[in-house]
Amino acid sequence: MEAFLYVGIALFCMVFFRLNLLTLMGSSAAFIMGALTFYSFQWQGLVLLAVFFLTSSFLTKWKREVKMDERAEPFEDKKGRTAGQVFANGGASTVAAVGAIYTADPIWLLMFAGAIATATADTWASEVGILSKAKPFHVKEWRKVEAGLSGAVTWLGTSAAILGAAAIGGSYYLLYNEGSGSLTLTGSLIIIFAGFAGNLADTFFGAWFEQKYYCQLCKTETESMWHCKKKTVRIFGLPWVTNNLVNFSSTIIGAFIAGGLYIWIVK
Repeated sequence: MEAFLYVGIALFCMVFFRLNLLTLMGSSAAFIMGALTFYSFQWQGLVLLAVFFLTSSFLTKWKREVKMDERAEPFEDKKGRTAGQVFANGGASTVAAVGAIYTADPIWLLMFAGAIATATADTWASEVGILSKAKPFHVKEWRKVEAGLSGAVTWLGTSAAILGAAAIGGSYYLLYNEGSGSLTLTGSLIIIFAGFAGNLADTFFGAWFEQKYYCQLCKTETESMWHCKKKTVRIFGLPWVTNNLVNFSSTIIGAFIAGGLYIWIVK
């Protein structure tokens, strides 16, 4: 039976590749992540992973034309998420899955879900917040900026982040509520808090450290080295701090917050 599930994971990854939701390497990375998740956390872990990926893919495609107008460029690769993007959002949860192989401690499940909740909250905030009618507010520059820049927030995006974290926390509650309701509820609340806190970390990392560029043609700040089909000028940030690194760092923080709260409250 388990062999069929691994085959099913591979088939789903192939379908996502054919639908241009993942590149070929991104599909391979997703298979590794899915296989390790199933090995450590069984089908329930796969459901949590699926909630993140399916909702994030839907929101990325949702009102894409409007988002492209706002950002003046596609935010995601037209051919789908790359391996780097897959591991940036799911690398921390994969590490938790590997940890669960060696030590049978419930903390790994909480860390896994905390990382997934962070990735979900961040993606929902980005993909929904870009549609805000009001200009986002930059937490470092302390002013309103153009949509699409890391470190900028809107009420719409913040609300979406809370809902994204709650989607994972609520799914955890439904999947693992087997006779220990109070413990499962506590775990669910931990996951929601960790996911939103990780999203906040992503915002501040993006504001203080992520590289930003300036398009000399349209006079717009951007996160891309290319804009309006011309190379941009880097005006801020560390050259090695990419959006993928910021995403990975924030999911690590979400995982550790979930694990720390589990030790403090539950243990």
